[in-house]
Formats: sequence, structure tokens, C-alpha cells
Amino acid sequence: MRSQRIQPIAKHADQKQQQAVQIYVAAQQVVTNAQQQLEQLIEYRAEYNSNTISGDTNTTMLRDYQLFLAKINQSIEHAKHNIQHQQQLCEQEKLNWLKTRSRSKALDAVIAKYKQTEAQIEARIEQKEQDEHASRLASRGHQK
Repeated sequence: MRSQRIQPIAKHADQKQQQAVQIYVAAQQVVTNAQQQLEQLIEYRAEYNSNTISGDTNTTMLRDYQLFLAKINQSIEHAKHNIQHQQQLCEQEKLNWLKTRSRSKALDAVIAKYKQTEAQIEARIEQKEQDEHASRLASRGHQK
């Protein structure tokens, strides 16, 4: 039967779809983690800015303060770019998952159609056999 022959292909497609959804969920988690890291950096910068240097600081301390603040700002920009990159990867994984899901559903639909056709054929054969049996019984009854 055709439905049974295509079943292993459908099972493989379903496994691929399950793998794709796991990869997509992992990609979403990477984006979430990157966003949390950015939030932490922004909070840290705000805290660092709130601890302003007192008026009796020398130029070396002021320069170090500005350099450190520049590094924090650079880290924030890097984190923003990382988020954009991770979101793009996540979107690619989503599209891959949707593609594998579509294929899996299409194969499931084909199998269902094959099973329906096979059931109709089997029902016709069974009906034909019943008709032939009834015909034989009827012809025996006329022969007596």
C-alpha cells in the first residue's frame, strides 16, 4: 500500500521538523540572553554615571573615568550589533522550521489521502465480493 511506503519518509520529515523547532527555540533563547546582557550593560553605565567623580580629582582619574565610560559605551554598541545579528539568525531558523513543518504537514496530508483512497478501494472490493456471494446464493436458489 502506498500509504505504508511513504510512512518512513513522513516520519523522517517529522523528525526534521522537531529538530528545526528545537534549533529555533534555542536561537530565541540566544536573542533573549543577548538582550538581557545589553540591559545589564545599560544599567551598569547608568550606575557608573551616577557615581560622578568628585571635584578634587586629578586629570589622570578623569581620563581613566572617561576611558572606562567609552569602553562601556563600546560594549553597549557591540551588544546592540550582536542582538541584531542573533535576531537575523533566529529569523532564518524560524523560516527553516516553517519550511520543515510545511513539508511534514504536506506528507501527512498525502498519507491521509492515500489511506482514504485505499479504504475506498477496499470497500469496493468488499462490496463486489458480497455482491458476487449474493449472486451465487441467488443462482443456487433458482437451480433447485
